[in-house]
Amino acid sequence: MDAVDHLHDEASAQVTVSTAHTAKGREWPNVRIAGDFHPPKDTSSHDENGNPVPGPIDTTEARLAYVAITRARHHLNRGSLAWIDDHPNTSRTPAP
Repeated sequence: MDAVDHLHDEASAQVTVSTAHTAKGREWPNVRIAGDFHPPKDTSSHDENGNPVPGPIDTTEARLAYVAITRARHHLNRGSLAWIDDHPNTSRTPAP
């Protein structure tokens, strides 16, 4: 409990640790996504190169990931969401 005695008010803190749920509606200059978002499990299917095809992305998890990544004002370290670049169902086209 000694650590609690050394906590700073968020306004003067250098680091804020938050869940994606409690981050909703807030922003920070830099955001790092921790190991909370796991890729979908592979299906029994394989692509043309023999690699397993990942399962679909869970829509609830996708919404929560959206909240998490849109908290960054300047820099985003996607951390455990980096797998999204390789998922076959990920759109490469920016939203309008």
